[in-house]
Amino acid sequence: MRFKKAKLLGFVIFLFFLACENHIIERCASDYFPLAQGNWWRYVSNDDTLMVEVEPRDTILHVECFPVSFGGNIEYLAKSSESIVEYVKIVYNFSGQDYTIIEDFIMRIETPLVDGNTWEDSLIDSLNVSGAWIKAKYYVNGRITGFAYADDYEGDVYTIELETIETLMSPDTMIIDTSHVTEDYAPNTGLVRFHNEAGEYNLIEYDIQ
Repeated sequence: MRFKKAKLLGFVIFLFFLACENHIIERCASDYFPLAQGNWWRYVSNDDTLMVEVEPRDTILHVECFPVSFGGNIEYLAKSSESIVEYVKIVYNFSGQDYTIIEDFIMRIETPLVDGNTWEDSLIDSLNVSGAWIKAKYYVNGRITGFAYADDYEGDVYTIELETIETLMSPDTMIIDTSHVTEDYAPNTGLVRFHNEAGEYNLIEYDIQ
């Protein structure tokens, strides 16, 4: 009798791990970040619309990346099997001349997406400008707060919370810019919903090449 119970328990555990493995395989096979030239998404909020388009690929700092236009504002993104990285450039202006303090890529989202996962990354650098040290910092803190199956996208939609903190320090001033955004990603679709200081935006139409 004990032997039968042990076999039954072992079979249940096997089914559990098989289901988990299939879920992981399905998630890895899906593209939550379809960065390809020509892809576009249109979002709507209460009183605004936003068009996001992927432009022809570019190379920055020897990294092949995609310029992504968010309503005309360009962000440079690149992806690998481990993360989505974003190009960051922090400039200090002195006497009408720009000095680059930070120019690098930073991890924006760690992949593959796993519920409960957290990550952080930072860029720190300084430059002597006319005898004064100028220091810049850029931080990213992220976490996956949950996921739920969505019939519309035939897969799990993951929710990500991101915080970015940009700091620029000179001998007499300190400028800190902090932003928070919540983003929902669906398989083979990409960003389907996000909420930031401007409000909540929902996907209404898109085209994936």
